[in-house]
Amino acid sequence: MTSRLITTWTEYDNAVQEVLELSTSTLQIFDEDLSSLKLERPQRIAPLRAVLAAHEYHKRLAIVVQKPNFVRQYSPQLMDLLKVHAPTLTITESPPHLDTLKDSLLIADGKHALVRFHCDQPRARLIIDDVHECTPYVRRFEEILAAGGDPVSAMTLGL
Repeated sequence: MTSRLITTWTEYDNAVQEVLELSTSTLQIFDEDLSSLKLERPQRIAPLRAVLAAHEYHKRLAIVVQKPNFVRQYSPQLMDLLKVHAPTLTITESPPHLDTLKDSLLIADGKHALVRFHCDQPRARLIIDDVHECTPYVRRFEEILAAGGDPVSAMTLGL
């Protein structure tokens, strides 16, 4: 059980990778647009694929973004995963009344978390293997998810 403060973008980038690699069955992400998480990198998309391919009953990858355009335009691998693994993988655009939230959450299995305090800065808290410390963040994510929003579709509409 550890918790440490992250203060640089390099530390933040390493912490994202660490949390993704620790995930085995559930992953919960709340972020402005996912750009700072760099999920399209091969070493980042691989843990997501592993969670979705696991033969566990409770596997789930839930993502809530405030601005879905980045995901739609610059995350083709994530969108491909959404096509193949929906409804185990969901991506939701948060409702407008949550646009004032500026933090970011990355929670794995309810016991590992990376909580960035403001979207413009790398300052964050990394929690490893501590269900008790992660519980408030899991509840916060569930409240954000329960607020509703529009699902992001993997299908491209047009003529």
